[in-house]
Amino acid sequence: MTMVTTRSDTGRPPRSPETRETHDDRAARAAAHPVGAPPDATSGPPSAPRADLRGARTWRPGPRLLWILTALFLLAAVAVTATLGRATYQQQRDADSRAAALAAGRQIAVNFVTMNAATFDVDTKRVLDESTGSFQKEYASTLAQLKPVVTANKTVSTVERAEASLVSGDEDSAKVIVGVVAPTSNASTPKAEKKTYRLRLDLVKVGDAWKVSNLDFVS
Repeated sequence: MTMVTTRSDTGRPPRSPETRETHDDRAARAAAHPVGAPPDATSGPPSAPRADLRGARTWRPGPRLLWILTALFLLAAVAVTATLGRATYQQQRDADSRAAALAAGRQIAVNFVTMNAATFDVDTKRVLDESTGSFQKEYASTLAQLKPVVTANKTVSTVERAEASLVSGDEDSAKVIVGVVAPTSNASTPKAEKKTYRLRLDLVKVGDAWKVSNLDFVS
C-alpha cells in the first residue's frame, strides 16, 4: 500500500475576509478601471480645496494714502521745476549782462572818440557821465587844456564804424575791446581822414548802468 504525502497549508496564514479576492472580483475591478483610462474624478483622495477667488479682496490704497502720494509727486515736480527755472534764469541773466556790457563798451568808445569844436562841452559831458573812478577824474582834469586846442583847430572827429568784442565779464564787471574807424578833420586838414583806433575798456556796474573805469589805446 503506497502512501501519498500532501503538503499541509497549515504554514500559511489564513486570508482575512477583507483581503480575500476572487477571480470574479478582479475581473469586476478591471472592467471598472481599464488600463490607460483617466482616474475617476469621483474616486481617489479628494483634491485640495480651491480658494474662492470671488471672495478674495485685492489691496487698494485708501483716500488718505492717495492724497499723500499725490502731494509727494507734486512737491517733487515743483522742486525739479524750480531748480531748472533757477538755472535757466541765471543763464539768461548772465547772457543779458554780457550783452549789456558789450553794448555799453561800444557806445562809450564811440562817445570818447567823437569830438566837435562846436559841441565840445556836450561831447565831453557825455563821456564824464559814462565814466567812474580814476578814469573819470583823469579825464575831467584834461578838459581845461584840451578845449582850447580843439576849439582853435576846429577839430571834428566822428565815428564811421565801431566793432566790439567781449574779453570777459560777469554781473559786476567786464572787459571790452572796441575797434573804431573815425574820419577826422581840422583847420589844417579840412578833408576828413579816416583814423583807426583800438581801445580797451574796463567796465564796472554802477547801479543799473555800465561805466568805464579805465580806458587804454592798444595796438
